[in-house]
Amino acid sequence: MIPRKAGRPGWRWAVLAVAAFAAFAAFGWWMALPAQAQTQAHARATEATDCPPIRQPEKIDLRYKLTFDQHHIDFAEVRQLTSIDIPAGQWPLSNDLTLSTDSPKYRNAMRCLLHEKRATEKFGEWHPEWRNVSEATEQQGVVAVRYESWNLVGNSAGQFEVGPWTVDAEPDKNWKVALHSPEVLRGVSRRTVEIDPGGLEIGDAPGASSANETRRVWTPPGPDTEASIMRPKQLTPLSRRDSLIAYLGVTSWWVFGSALIALSAWPFRKKNGKNDKAAARTLADTALQWAGLSAALALTLALLLQLYPATSRWRAFIGISSGLALVLLAQPWLPLVERSGDGRKVLTRRTVLVTTFAAAAIGLLVILSPQLFGLSSKLMPTAPAPPLAIAGLALLETSMLWLWFTAMAAWAWRFAREGKLGGSSTGDGRNQAGRHLRRVTATGAALAVVAALVVLCHVLSFESRWRRANWLGEADSLFGNDHTGILGRQLAEFPSFGPLWTYTHTSVLTAIALVALLRLSSRARSGAKSLGPKGWDLLLVAAIFAVVLALRVAKFAGSAANLYGLWLPLNMLALYALVKAGRRWSTLGRVDRKAEKCFAANAAKGESRVAAELTTPAGYRRMMGDARRCRDLLHRLHLVDHGHPESAQRRTLENQLSALHHWRPAKCSRDCLPDPVSVVDVALCWGPRRRWWRNALNAARWAAVFGVLPSVVTVWYENAYDPDQWALTLDLPTGIPDVVWRFLTQEISFAGAGLVLGALWRVLPGERGPMRALSLFVAWLVPIGVVAAFSHGIDRKALGLALLNIVLMLMVLTLTSMWMDTDTFSRERPYWTKRLSLLASIYQMHGLSGQVAFLVMQAAAAVTIWRQIATG
Repeated sequence: MIPRKAGRPGWRWAVLAVAAFAAFAAFGWWMALPAQAQTQAHARATEATDCPPIRQPEKIDLRYKLTFDQHHIDFAEVRQLTSIDIPAGQWPLSNDLTLSTDSPKYRNAMRCLLHEKRATEKFGEWHPEWRNVSEATEQQGVVAVRYESWNLVGNSAGQFEVGPWTVDAEPDKNWKVALHSPEVLRGVSRRTVEIDPGGLEIGDAPGASSANETRRVWTPPGPDTEASIMRPKQLTPLSRRDSLIAYLGVTSWWVFGSALIALSAWPFRKKNGKNDKAAARTLADTALQWAGLSAALALTLALLLQLYPATSRWRAFIGISSGLALVLLAQPWLPLVERSGDGRKVLTRRTVLVTTFAAAAIGLLVILSPQLFGLSSKLMPTAPAPPLAIAGLALLETSMLWLWFTAMAAWAWRFAREGKLGGSSTGDGRNQAGRHLRRVTATGAALAVVAALVVLCHVLSFESRWRRANWLGEADSLFGNDHTGILGRQLAEFPSFGPLWTYTHTSVLTAIALVALLRLSSRARSGAKSLGPKGWDLLLVAAIFAVVLALRVAKFAGSAANLYGLWLPLNMLALYALVKAGRRWSTLGRVDRKAEKCFAANAAKGESRVAAELTTPAGYRRMMGDARRCRDLLHRLHLVDHGHPESAQRRTLENQLSALHHWRPAKCSRDCLPDPVSVVDVALCWGPRRRWWRNALNAARWAAVFGVLPSVVTVWYENAYDPDQWALTLDLPTGIPDVVWRFLTQEISFAGAGLVLGALWRVLPGERGPMRALSLFVAWLVPIGVVAAFSHGIDRKALGLALLNIVLMLMVLTLTSMWMDTDTFSRERPYWTKRLSLLASIYQMHGLSGQVAFLVMQAAAAVTIWRQIATG
């Protein structure tokens, strides 16, 4: 390849980067202009109108009711119902109430009845309500207005609007509830005013005419109603000391994870030589590098930037620079296989560098020269905010997200590349380099789309809040035409939480690094004859078990879960205890001990006798042949017991089964099967593959498949089942991306559990797959129970959701283990129409009925828990 020709595409990539910058700027400008025009048009359509007084206020029937409902651990729901009956002719705007809810006259009339004039306040501290019912009917000369709305009060401070009510939430104080009568209704006598705390405690409620443990009622006459609601315990803001402990607890997760990577990778640095040993040393160095970077980023982002004040400009600079450094250190331009003399390798490196530096330059341009975009030194838009300010902030957020997403993809690619997780490369080296360039290009473009979608979700969440706040024209009356400026201020807040939010997603890299290390380690020890991972391999399996599964139900532990890092050693100790018991009581462990004397003179120290037999092709084929014959004889014996004409052959069948029970490895003169163990049990405990690493991959794939539906169910329930929860999800700047990430983490959790199940398949207690899955499930459940035993005040719904997750994990492990058993006899699949028929043949009738009953019990438990938390 001619170097001059190879260099030409580099210029095209530079031009493409500049074009992308211009496209983003044009998009931001285009997005801002219509929004500003729409706001101005809406302001003209809903311009302030005087609210005429009511002629005879005593004829108005007025009722207010406010209800609290604490059915979620993250917020309390507040609902209000306003009922107003207005006789015809008593108010000039009464006929406007019967118009369409989208008409300006209707909105103006409702604003007169619901809200008083507000003082100017910060939009970020204003939490507008959601409307449920807004209707007015006219019957027998009376206009009846029924208005119902609700809001979600969480840990954030500010003013929460619920119809004519407001709930003021301030740090370290109870909620202050107040009813604000608009000027039009000042002289109207209220029939009833009621506050139902819904299980919360009411403090002061001056003027209440009746009171009991469940509600407060006011009857006329009286001033505007006020009350004090005790803040729920789980929503109590943390003190500075508690906040420090909480941040330290969250940070401990990454610090412990980094320490775990370093501990797991350190022994591989001492390996010298070629091929797999040299590759293990290279991967170990990469893993240690990531461990140091991860710990440093955790301390910087979670502690330094969160606990101590810093400007948005400084936070944005740290986000851009750290993302750029992570990409460059990951070196995503490295090909799958190192080859010399290929110009496309240089082209790939140049492409990555040009694109990465272009993205960083876009973000740094906004940070270092904010005046070019109409921004202040604190990255806030000036008043009036120019459309270019929105474009600049959108570019800053997009470039930061793209750098971080690219860094995560690059490090994942590097771990997979050096750990040989993607297999080996074949074919012409030049073609491989070309495919790698196309792969890098496609990945970068896809990540740019993802980053833009995250920014779009941020903008749409703001627009949703603005529409709620402005449905009666209040936002326009308070903030004028500053819609663009407020949007800019919301976008400018992203550097305060964006880097930390993105960094929390890097936990998956820890799992990928550990899996890559385990892959190379198992490959280096491919000649070792052992039933399962031992030594450092077992440490890696335990680390994967802890990292992937430790935080799955962390909320179950309540306040005890603050020190997340403690979950890692707890889970690892539980798994070590399980393996220790399994090596003694597992089926293959018992067989191995019985065969020990046969190989005492020839076997190496620590070598498994059964593994030495079954890792050879001849020994494996002989064992599987005996297992198939044993199953066939058992089936024929079952037919004999049910009166089949072959009853005369019963003695012959029993003799043949007895001969198969004397199974022994080659060169062994002693029978190796204990009395209750058959050669079928040996085959099922050995698994479908000759290497335990292959068993681990097989189980991980099936667990990921079986985990799709449980992942969808749990994510849907946590974020979208309740309309209120779905509304809150859409209201959050990163609500939709968090839903997607939650699904991916659920899938990773199931796949990780399957990987551990397959790796330890031969040393887990139990003769059938479901019993081995149950033993691993118990090892996962024990740390949860230990931590939860020291927790107090666990929310009922959180407890139900945690139990649902626990049952779903057991179901996925059970299904995975049953499919592993069928894969053990996969060569017989052509002779069976359905996998269930093969499963029945493997388990026989006495075993299949019990396993099916066990699975049905799990499904019934999941449905019962679902109904309890869904209807509770």
